[in-house]
Amino acid sequence: MALTTALVAGGVIGVRHALEPDHLAAVATMVESDNKPSLVGASWGVGHSIPIVVVGLSFVALGIRLPESVTHFFEAVVGVILVALGARMLLRTAGVSVPSLRKHDHGGDAHQHLSFGPFALGAEHSHVHDESFAVGVLHGFAGSGALVIAMVSTAPGIDQAIAFLAAFSILTVTTMAVVSALWGRSMNVGGTRVLRGLAGVGGILFGGMLVVEMVGTVV
Repeated sequence: MALTTALVAGGVIGVRHALEPDHLAAVATMVESDNKPSLVGASWGVGHSIPIVVVGLSFVALGIRLPESVTHFFEAVVGVILVALGARMLLRTAGVSVPSLRKHDHGGDAHQHLSFGPFALGAEHSHVHDESFAVGVLHGFAGSGALVIAMVSTAPGIDQAIAFLAAFSILTVTTMAVVSALWGRSMNVGGTRVLRGLAGVGGILFGGMLVVEMVGTVV
């Protein structure tokens, strides 16, 4: 695999990967009409790319692959979170107050975290959309993210692996930022309740499918 081939392949796969239904459903449930939608998508892309780059390069260096049991676990976790995000979006659309975002302040800088009971998911001190970044990280270990890692592990050398991952990460972040920006603009133009409802249903649908699929692999 030449460097040029690795760059082109990484870019194409990055765009295709970002547009997978479960990825779009996850980001759609976190975009609100009054926030910065492109930041939501870009943060998901950054979070998604980090484990793929780190694990991918480590595996190339060590010559190992991600165990299937690990990817199944993360797929199940992502599925549960997608269902939770979808349900939250539907409840908000129906006008129900959902205190799922935990707010706190650090020297006048407010942060929000996706919360499940006493646990909060998100980067505490960052300039990214916290919950989108965290969900992206989990997505990086799950399903097709693991397939990308497996693909990188077959690269003939570290140079090709770096070129592939660089192009993959840049195009993934860019594509998701553009898609989420367009989604946010659509919500501002009109039909916000309908779009939120679709995002909520999509999150529950794709999350539920992931959970059922993972339960099936265990049973």
